[in-house]
Amino acid sequence: MSKYFSLIYSGEIHQGSEGKIIPAEELSELLKASEVLQKARTDVKTYLENNKEECQKLLNQAEEAGFNKGLAEFNKQIIHYQERVKQMEHELQKVILPLALKAAKKIVGRELELKPETIVDIVRQTLKPVTQNHHIKIIVSKQDREALEKKKGELRQMLEHVQTFIIEEREDITPGGCIIETEAGIINASLENQWRALESAFEAFMKR
Repeated sequence: MSKYFSLIYSGEIHQGSEGKIIPAEELSELLKASEVLQKARTDVKTYLENNKEECQKLLNQAEEAGFNKGLAEFNKQIIHYQERVKQMEHELQKVILPLALKAAKKIVGRELELKPETIVDIVRQTLKPVTQNHHIKIIVSKQDREALEKKKGELRQMLEHVQTFIIEEREDITPGGCIIETEAGIINASLENQWRALESAFEAFMKR
């Protein structure tokens, strides 16, 4: 027996037995349009109810896939932005640090011009590691020697065991710097040496 069409849950709609063609009058009585429509509606409703959970699951998966894709793209952009900011910071450091060093040199030079006695504080700080030594020589610029000679007594009081305490001048020493010689070694606190140390620190920082 062949069929006209099949419904999903409600069975099949067949033509008459023995392959006979059903007359229009009998077909209209057997399968009224309203009955077929109602049967189809019931069938569709049953299908939707039975597959509602699966449909929702598929919908959720699609939404989640889209969200994850969007989140991955967002994270990618954030990483790119962070790398770009880091690169810009590094480029700025290359420009700013040398300028800062240059400015610092000018500030120190200006401070020494306005306050020549600043060398006394510099020497006082430099002497702290050698207060237990017996023989100490301070070498400074010609410009700074006069200010130190005026404070020589105060500086000597810092040195508990000193036996010889000498202040000398040297042409190659820049104002604001000093060299301390003792029986145990030498402390190079010349400005040139300090600037070189600072420059090396800047260079090491920029290579990180």
